[in-house]
Amino acid sequence: MEKVDLVYFVEHVARELDIACAVKAILEKNTDISVKIASITHGLKDVFDAYQPKVVALPYCVAVHEAGLDKIVARWSGAKFINLAYEQVLGKAQKNLNSPKDDFAREYVMHHAWGDFFAQYLQDNNVPETHIAVNGNPSYALYREPYKEYYGNQRRRLAEQFGLDSEKRWIFVPENYGWAFFRDHMVRARIRRGFDPEHAYQYRDFARKSLQTSAQWWRDAIQVESVELIVRPRPAIPAESFVETVREMAGDALKKVHFIKHGTVREWILASDLVISNFSTTLLEAAVARKPVYMMVPYPFPEFLFAEWYEIVEKIETGNAFNAVIAQNEVPDNWKDLEEWAINQMISRGDAISGLAEILASLVCGQINVPPPVEIAHQLERMTPARVVRLARKHGWNLIQSSLSALGIKTQDQGWTAHESDLVTDEVVEQRVRRWKEILN
Repeated sequence: MEKVDLVYFVEHVARELDIACAVKAILEKNTDISVKIASITHGLKDVFDAYQPKVVALPYCVAVHEAGLDKIVARWSGAKFINLAYEQVLGKAQKNLNSPKDDFAREYVMHHAWGDFFAQYLQDNNVPETHIAVNGNPSYALYREPYKEYYGNQRRRLAEQFGLDSEKRWIFVPENYGWAFFRDHMVRARIRRGFDPEHAYQYRDFARKSLQTSAQWWRDAIQVESVELIVRPRPAIPAESFVETVREMAGDALKKVHFIKHGTVREWILASDLVISNFSTTLLEAAVARKPVYMMVPYPFPEFLFAEWYEIVEKIETGNAFNAVIAQNEVPDNWKDLEEWAINQMISRGDAISGLAEILASLVCGQINVPPPVEIAHQLERMTPARVVRLARKHGWNLIQSSLSALGIKTQDQGWTAHESDLVTDEVVEQRVRRWKEILN
């Protein structure tokens, strides 16, 4: 077993791997700290068998029993843990869902905060101030020098790869209607985590209705000959399920729309001329990249989904308005107010990628201390009533799906994966790290 200073877990490759590899490049360039980047959704046992880390960086941390964290804590109980928290710009409904919910999340984890707003949110949920490191949003740093150079001329490469006309205006639509695809058991799982039961089913209905109308807008937009319409399913939704669903909603004419899940959202933002989404935080990234931005609002947002920054974005409320926006020849500068808001909230403290590398180095070197979760690991070994319920629910569901499959009955859940593109290989990591070292040098 190899001792390593830091195991850096990635959930969604498109969202996180660029940042992870840039951090690894900085740490290897400036320190002797060893870093292993690994997927938290693929090949976990192999990572357990191969490495013994001092520090473990997690992409999320709500509770030790959420999303398989109990396996990691039980295996590496002597390590220090940090939550990189890749979802921090939260609407009202998400705030309770994502809040730290147990002793592990509150007392045994350092939390990386993009700004004072998230630090206050953590403190309001009983996380000690000493367990919060306020730094900035590393994703936004990727749109600034020198990190921006990593992406080069993405438009030409993407045009060649996907048969896009680089002379047309590219309209990039990163959708965020994930709840439209949730089955009942997925909604119930969110309710168990703290989502208001009434709001949960309202949210799913709102997402389904909004996605259907948006899909009709995309279908009708193909009449605008001067554009390429690129719709990107969110990382957690299987691409095949997404395309099948929206074509059921709006017909085969959608075949002329480019549904592309490949690559990172920032590659497409940098390559595109205009970014349109619903309430996805990719609109904030597009504003930081200084691209024109619009928010699709086919139906008014429920009050429980409200977030402060929605008020700053220019809205599209009808299909005719959608066509008018994508057909316009002028390039509006409607990103300015949103960029200012994002800078003030999340990138006012300098280079957030270098800042994250410094925080991780301080944890490895003992300059920042959080207790290792030894006692929590001992508790995980005990068979409590809550643990029995969790195991029964998990194994019962798997047994039902296996039985249906044996009878030749196929369900959506059998082929469902939220991580179809999230395998992390050493070869890909080393290739990206070499590229980052060239850029940063």
